[in-house]
Amino acid sequence: MKPLRVLYLINGFAVGGPVGGAERFTLSLARALDRDQVEPVLAGLWQWDSPFEADWLARLRGEGLAAFVGAPKDDSAPLRNILDSIRALRAQLPAPVDIIHSQCDFGDLVALTLRRGLAARALLRTAHNEREWAKRPWRRVVFTNGLYPFVYRAELGVSQKVVSNLDARPLARLLGRRGILAYNALDFGRFDHRDATDRAEVRRGLGIPPDAYVACTVGRLAPQKGLDALLRAAERVLAQRADAWFVIVGSGELADALRALAAELGIAERVLFTGARQDVERLLPAFDLFVSSSLWEGLPTAILEAMAARVPVVATRVSGTVELVEDRETGLLAPPGDAAALAEVILWIMARPETAAEMAGRARQRAAAQFDISAIARQHEALYRNLMRNA
Repeated sequence: MKPLRVLYLINGFAVGGPVGGAERFTLSLARALDRDQVEPVLAGLWQWDSPFEADWLARLRGEGLAAFVGAPKDDSAPLRNILDSIRALRAQLPAPVDIIHSQCDFGDLVALTLRRGLAARALLRTAHNEREWAKRPWRRVVFTNGLYPFVYRAELGVSQKVVSNLDARPLARLLGRRGILAYNALDFGRFDHRDATDRAEVRRGLGIPPDAYVACTVGRLAPQKGLDALLRAAERVLAQRADAWFVIVGSGELADALRALAAELGIAERVLFTGARQDVERLLPAFDLFVSSSLWEGLPTAILEAMAARVPVVATRVSGTVELVEDRETGLLAPPGDAAALAEVILWIMARPETAAEMAGRARQRAAAQFDISAIARQHEALYRNLMRNA
C-alpha cells in the first residue's frame, strides 16, 4: 500500500529560538512515523535566519525528510508576509498530498489556501494552547469558533482542557463535532545520558559554582510564561538561600524587560539568561530544579523534558500542566502569578533533596509510560488511516 502523504505546517524550523515546543513535537512526530504508512512533508511558514533553523533543516533532510521554508519573517508587514510565505510554499510543495495537518495558528489559515492546489483530501489541525490566538482574541472568535468546525475534518487538542474548549464551541456542538485528545510527546531516549563530568562542564561553562543549587526554566520569554513572577519568587528564595542560582533558557519579546526587572530586584548577579539554546538535553541534568511559572498552557513540552531528564519540577497549577504534574507525587504545584507561593514551594523542595529525587524518579517513569513519541506516532497513523477511510 502506498504511504499517505501528510503535510505538516509549523511556524518554522528554528527550534529552541524563536520557535518552541509545538515545532519540536512536530519534528519528533515526523521522525517517529512509520514511513511505510506515512510520508511526512514538513513546511515552515517562515524563515527565521537562525543557525538553529539551518541545523534542523540539514538534519531532517539528511534523514530523508522533505522540508520546505516560506518567506523570511517580517513583523513590520504581517499580512504581506503571510501572503509571501503562501506563494513561496506553493512553488515548492509536492502535489498531491492526502492530508494537511496544521500545528500552529497561522498554519490553520494557510492550510485552507493550500488545500485546492495540493489536492488534499482532508484537513486536520492540532490546537497546542488553551488560549488560541492569545494576542488577537477576535481571531479566536472568527476562526477557531466560527470557521474551523465547518472546514476541518478533525481537530486535535494536546490536553483535556484544550479538547474541552474545542467541544464547548457552540457551532461544534451544533454540528456534533468532538475534539480528539492527542498529547504532545518526547523521545525519552534523548535524555538518558547523565554524566557527572558533563554536569560540571555545563556549570563551568555558564559560570556557576559547582556546589550551587540551580533552579532553571526553559521556554519563550513571553507573557504566557509568567516569568516576572518567577523573578519575584527568585528574589524571595535568594534572600534565604545564599547558594541559589536561577537560569532562564530561551529567547523572546520580554528578554530586555526581564533582565531589567532582575536588575531592579537586585538579583541580576544570580540570574543567568542564556538566550536560545539547542542543547537542552545536556543542560537540564546540570540543574537541580525545573520551575514553570506559566499563566496558561496547552501541554508544556519543557516540563516533559525536565521529567525525562529526571529533574524535579515545580510548576503553576494551570491546565495542561496539571495533566503532567501530580502535586506532591511527581512534582509540586503553586498558584499561577503568585510569587510568594512559588517561592515557598521552591524553598520547600530545596530543603528536601531526597524527596525531590524520589518525585523526579516517579515523574520520569509515569511520563515515559504515557507521553513517549512512539505511542503518539502510532495514534496519529491510525487517525490518518481513519480519515482516509471516511474521505
